[in-house]
Amino acid sequence: MRKFIVTFLLIMFGVAAIAGAGWKVNKKPAKLIGGAGQYFMQPRWSPDGAWIAFTGSNYQGLWVMKADGSGARKITDEAAGFGFEWAANTKAIISRVAKFEKKYRYNAVKLFDLEKNEARLLSDYRTFMPGLPHFADADQKVFMYNRDKIEVFDSGLKPTVLQKTSAHPQIHFLKEDKIAIGNIATKTFKILTPLTGQQYLNLTPAPDKTKIAFEVMGGNLYVMNADGTGLVDLGKGHRPQWSPDSQYLVYMIARDDGHQFVASDLYVIRSNGLEKTPITATNDKLEMNPSWSADGKKIAFDLMNEGAIYVMEIAQ
Repeated sequence: MRKFIVTFLLIMFGVAAIAGAGWKVNKKPAKLIGGAGQYFMQPRWSPDGAWIAFTGSNYQGLWVMKADGSGARKITDEAAGFGFEWAANTKAIISRVAKFEKKYRYNAVKLFDLEKNEARLLSDYRTFMPGLPHFADADQKVFMYNRDKIEVFDSGLKPTVLQKTSAHPQIHFLKEDKIAIGNIATKTFKILTPLTGQQYLNLTPAPDKTKIAFEVMGGNLYVMNADGTGLVDLGKGHRPQWSPDSQYLVYMIARDDGHQFVASDLYVIRSNGLEKTPITATNDKLEMNPSWSADGKKIAFDLMNEGAIYVMEIAQ
């Protein structure tokens, strides 16, 4: 009887307690920041698990806060929140920033050094910048697809000895709407074609670089090996993020009415397509943009209809 009551209460609070294989939520999600006139979204956990970065409405501004929600500070007012990325050593964030002059939008690659509390432009401002920047080569380089080539910048970051020994030249990125695999040293790449005639988005390499997850425009969520083999269809899903052990994905399944989102919940699934587990189950909340903590025990996400960042504790 007591087990039934606990399960019922968890579901009433918007979480799912799943018996057997899969994952469960240990307690009600806790709000860290946002709401009440503030709007925040897109939380991303730092690789060391100590910080969470996030952005504001329409990806305007970029903030960081401690993992418990304290010490929040804005690091830029710029439109820098779309596709930003942490350095592996947690000392910096890279982003494609935007500014507007008259009717034109200009983009540039900018590195935000959190240790020195300063920002550095790695590129000039341009009217055409189709790719997003990513760290590579043990954080020493930042690369970006641009006009049918790989463009590489020096980050100015100094890697640890462990980072240097684990550095790998292989990179994955979206070439417009295609998946490309390349080499940071030679700046060469080729296109992978796991599915024919499709457009891809939200490409997400696993932490161990052995697999990549991605979505098909208007279709499903997929995982495949880094070389393009071993394609697995995970069904409907959006904006995947890997667990730190590269075994699972957390993602959202959202519905819209053609104008706005009307429903969204979060799920965890093993990369082979098994153990699909709902970790939220609500009718009045839009849980979106999940991110997995470095210790594998927590999921950060935003409530779109509140503009707040939440964290939930999960366990197998």
